[in-house]
Amino acid sequence: MQKLYTAADLPEAYLVAQWLECAGIRARVLNEHAQGGLGEIPFTHAWPEVWLMDDLDGPRAQRVLDAWRHAPVSPPRRCPICGEENPEGFETCWHCAAPLPA
Repeated sequence: MQKLYTAADLPEAYLVAQWLECAGIRARVLNEHAQGGLGEIPFTHAWPEVWLMDDLDGPRAQRVLDAWRHAPVSPPRRCPICGEENPEGFETCWHCAAPLPA
């Protein structure tokens, strides 16, 4: 096993692990439950980490990680009815359920 990435929180660690899994790279999140040890251990030792199951996947995993870090972020779309911001993948407004323009 090889450590690839130290995440700021669990959702970020699992997002990276899922990107790797989608690319066919087996990965595992470690330190998932280490937050309970804060105070007993340094906080940097409790951060979630993404580890590769196969060391040979390292270069390819690094390319996937770089692509994830530099992926373009689409600006939120405003609802024409209520003006609320909605993420890119939404088809209806989360606030008022109005259809969003394409």
